[in-house]
Amino acid sequence: MDPIFNSSEPLDITRPNVIKVDGYCFRDFQNFKLDVADNSTTDHLAPYEEHDELVNCTEIDDNFQLSVNDSGKFVIKFHVPSCFMGIVIGSRGSVRQRIEQETRTAIQIRKGGTDVTVHGENERDVITAKNRIDLILWQARDKHRLTHFISIPLISDLIKYNFDSFKSTLLNESIKINGLHPSMFQNPNKIHLTIAPLVLVDNVEEEHAVRILKECNETVIRPIFQNAEPLKICLQGVEIMNDDPTDVDVLYGKIRIEPPKYNDLLQRMADEIYTYFTNKGLVRKQFDNVKLHATLINSIFRKADKQNKKGEEKQGRKSFDASYILKKFKNYNFGEAVLNFIHLSIRFTKSEGAYYDALCTVSLK
Repeated sequence: MDPIFNSSEPLDITRPNVIKVDGYCFRDFQNFKLDVADNSTTDHLAPYEEHDELVNCTEIDDNFQLSVNDSGKFVIKFHVPSCFMGIVIGSRGSVRQRIEQETRTAIQIRKGGTDVTVHGENERDVITAKNRIDLILWQARDKHRLTHFISIPLISDLIKYNFDSFKSTLLNESIKINGLHPSMFQNPNKIHLTIAPLVLVDNVEEEHAVRILKECNETVIRPIFQNAEPLKICLQGVEIMNDDPTDVDVLYGKIRIEPPKYNDLLQRMADEIYTYFTNKGLVRKQFDNVKLHATLINSIFRKADKQNKKGEEKQGRKSFDASYILKKFKNYNFGEAVLNFIHLSIRFTKSEGAYYDALCTVSLK
């Protein structure tokens, strides 16, 4: 049996338990689990967490077109990236066949293609089949390395200068900080706020994300700031993600808006962008509010010494002691950057002396 369906019980997601809270309807999928075999590496941007178990039925935006063909059957056609097509089909077609049998549908996949077409006698069956495929794809995406992210660059000459000074002070030979390594510091040209992490694995998904960001800009972002004065993001003070300052993986810079009266607008914008992309199926909802922070030091950035690279990779990330940093730089002013656009950033781009490459940028006004 294919490892995706390793339960002896039918995978019926059409009748989940329903939980009602304050007039909202939630589907409870806590007992429904998929186990997708995948050798890819998951690389998450802190501090995001995985595995949301409740889906808010009122917030779902169904991203497909349902039609009826000449023979009276209901049809849904949608895109599946080629890198995920194998898990949708399964070994010798086992996954596709089981979905077809349990949902009473026919699933057509052209050889070498990236479009999936589902046919069925009624609307419920074809939507159920698509939901099954969507769940499989989300499991695969959870295991896939993040490829893009929506960000706000925090780039200015003053921030770069003060960050370099901050780094030089901490790496001074007279200061011994347990676990700290030069490679753990953020690139000063790439300091940013992350709004939403994305997995976009082909051109179709990239083009879709660009369209959604432009839509979001017109319907969400610009209306929020239409009457606002010119805004600056101030990077001042440091904080950590956990409670123990002697065992830290991420140290970040705290931010505020100038003028201060617009602080709430930045958080509102981030939350609404995140929700917009969640409703469009591009982000899996993991929290209610975006944690706006600028990562300055991250243990996952650490590069192994060449002579011990293999052993370092096996050991995983190593934490550091941030006690001195928190005390010394509690209110350190890194500087400020103008808030004027939102950036759809491509991860792992390494343009020398520049910010991440962009799929798209949108102006706040």
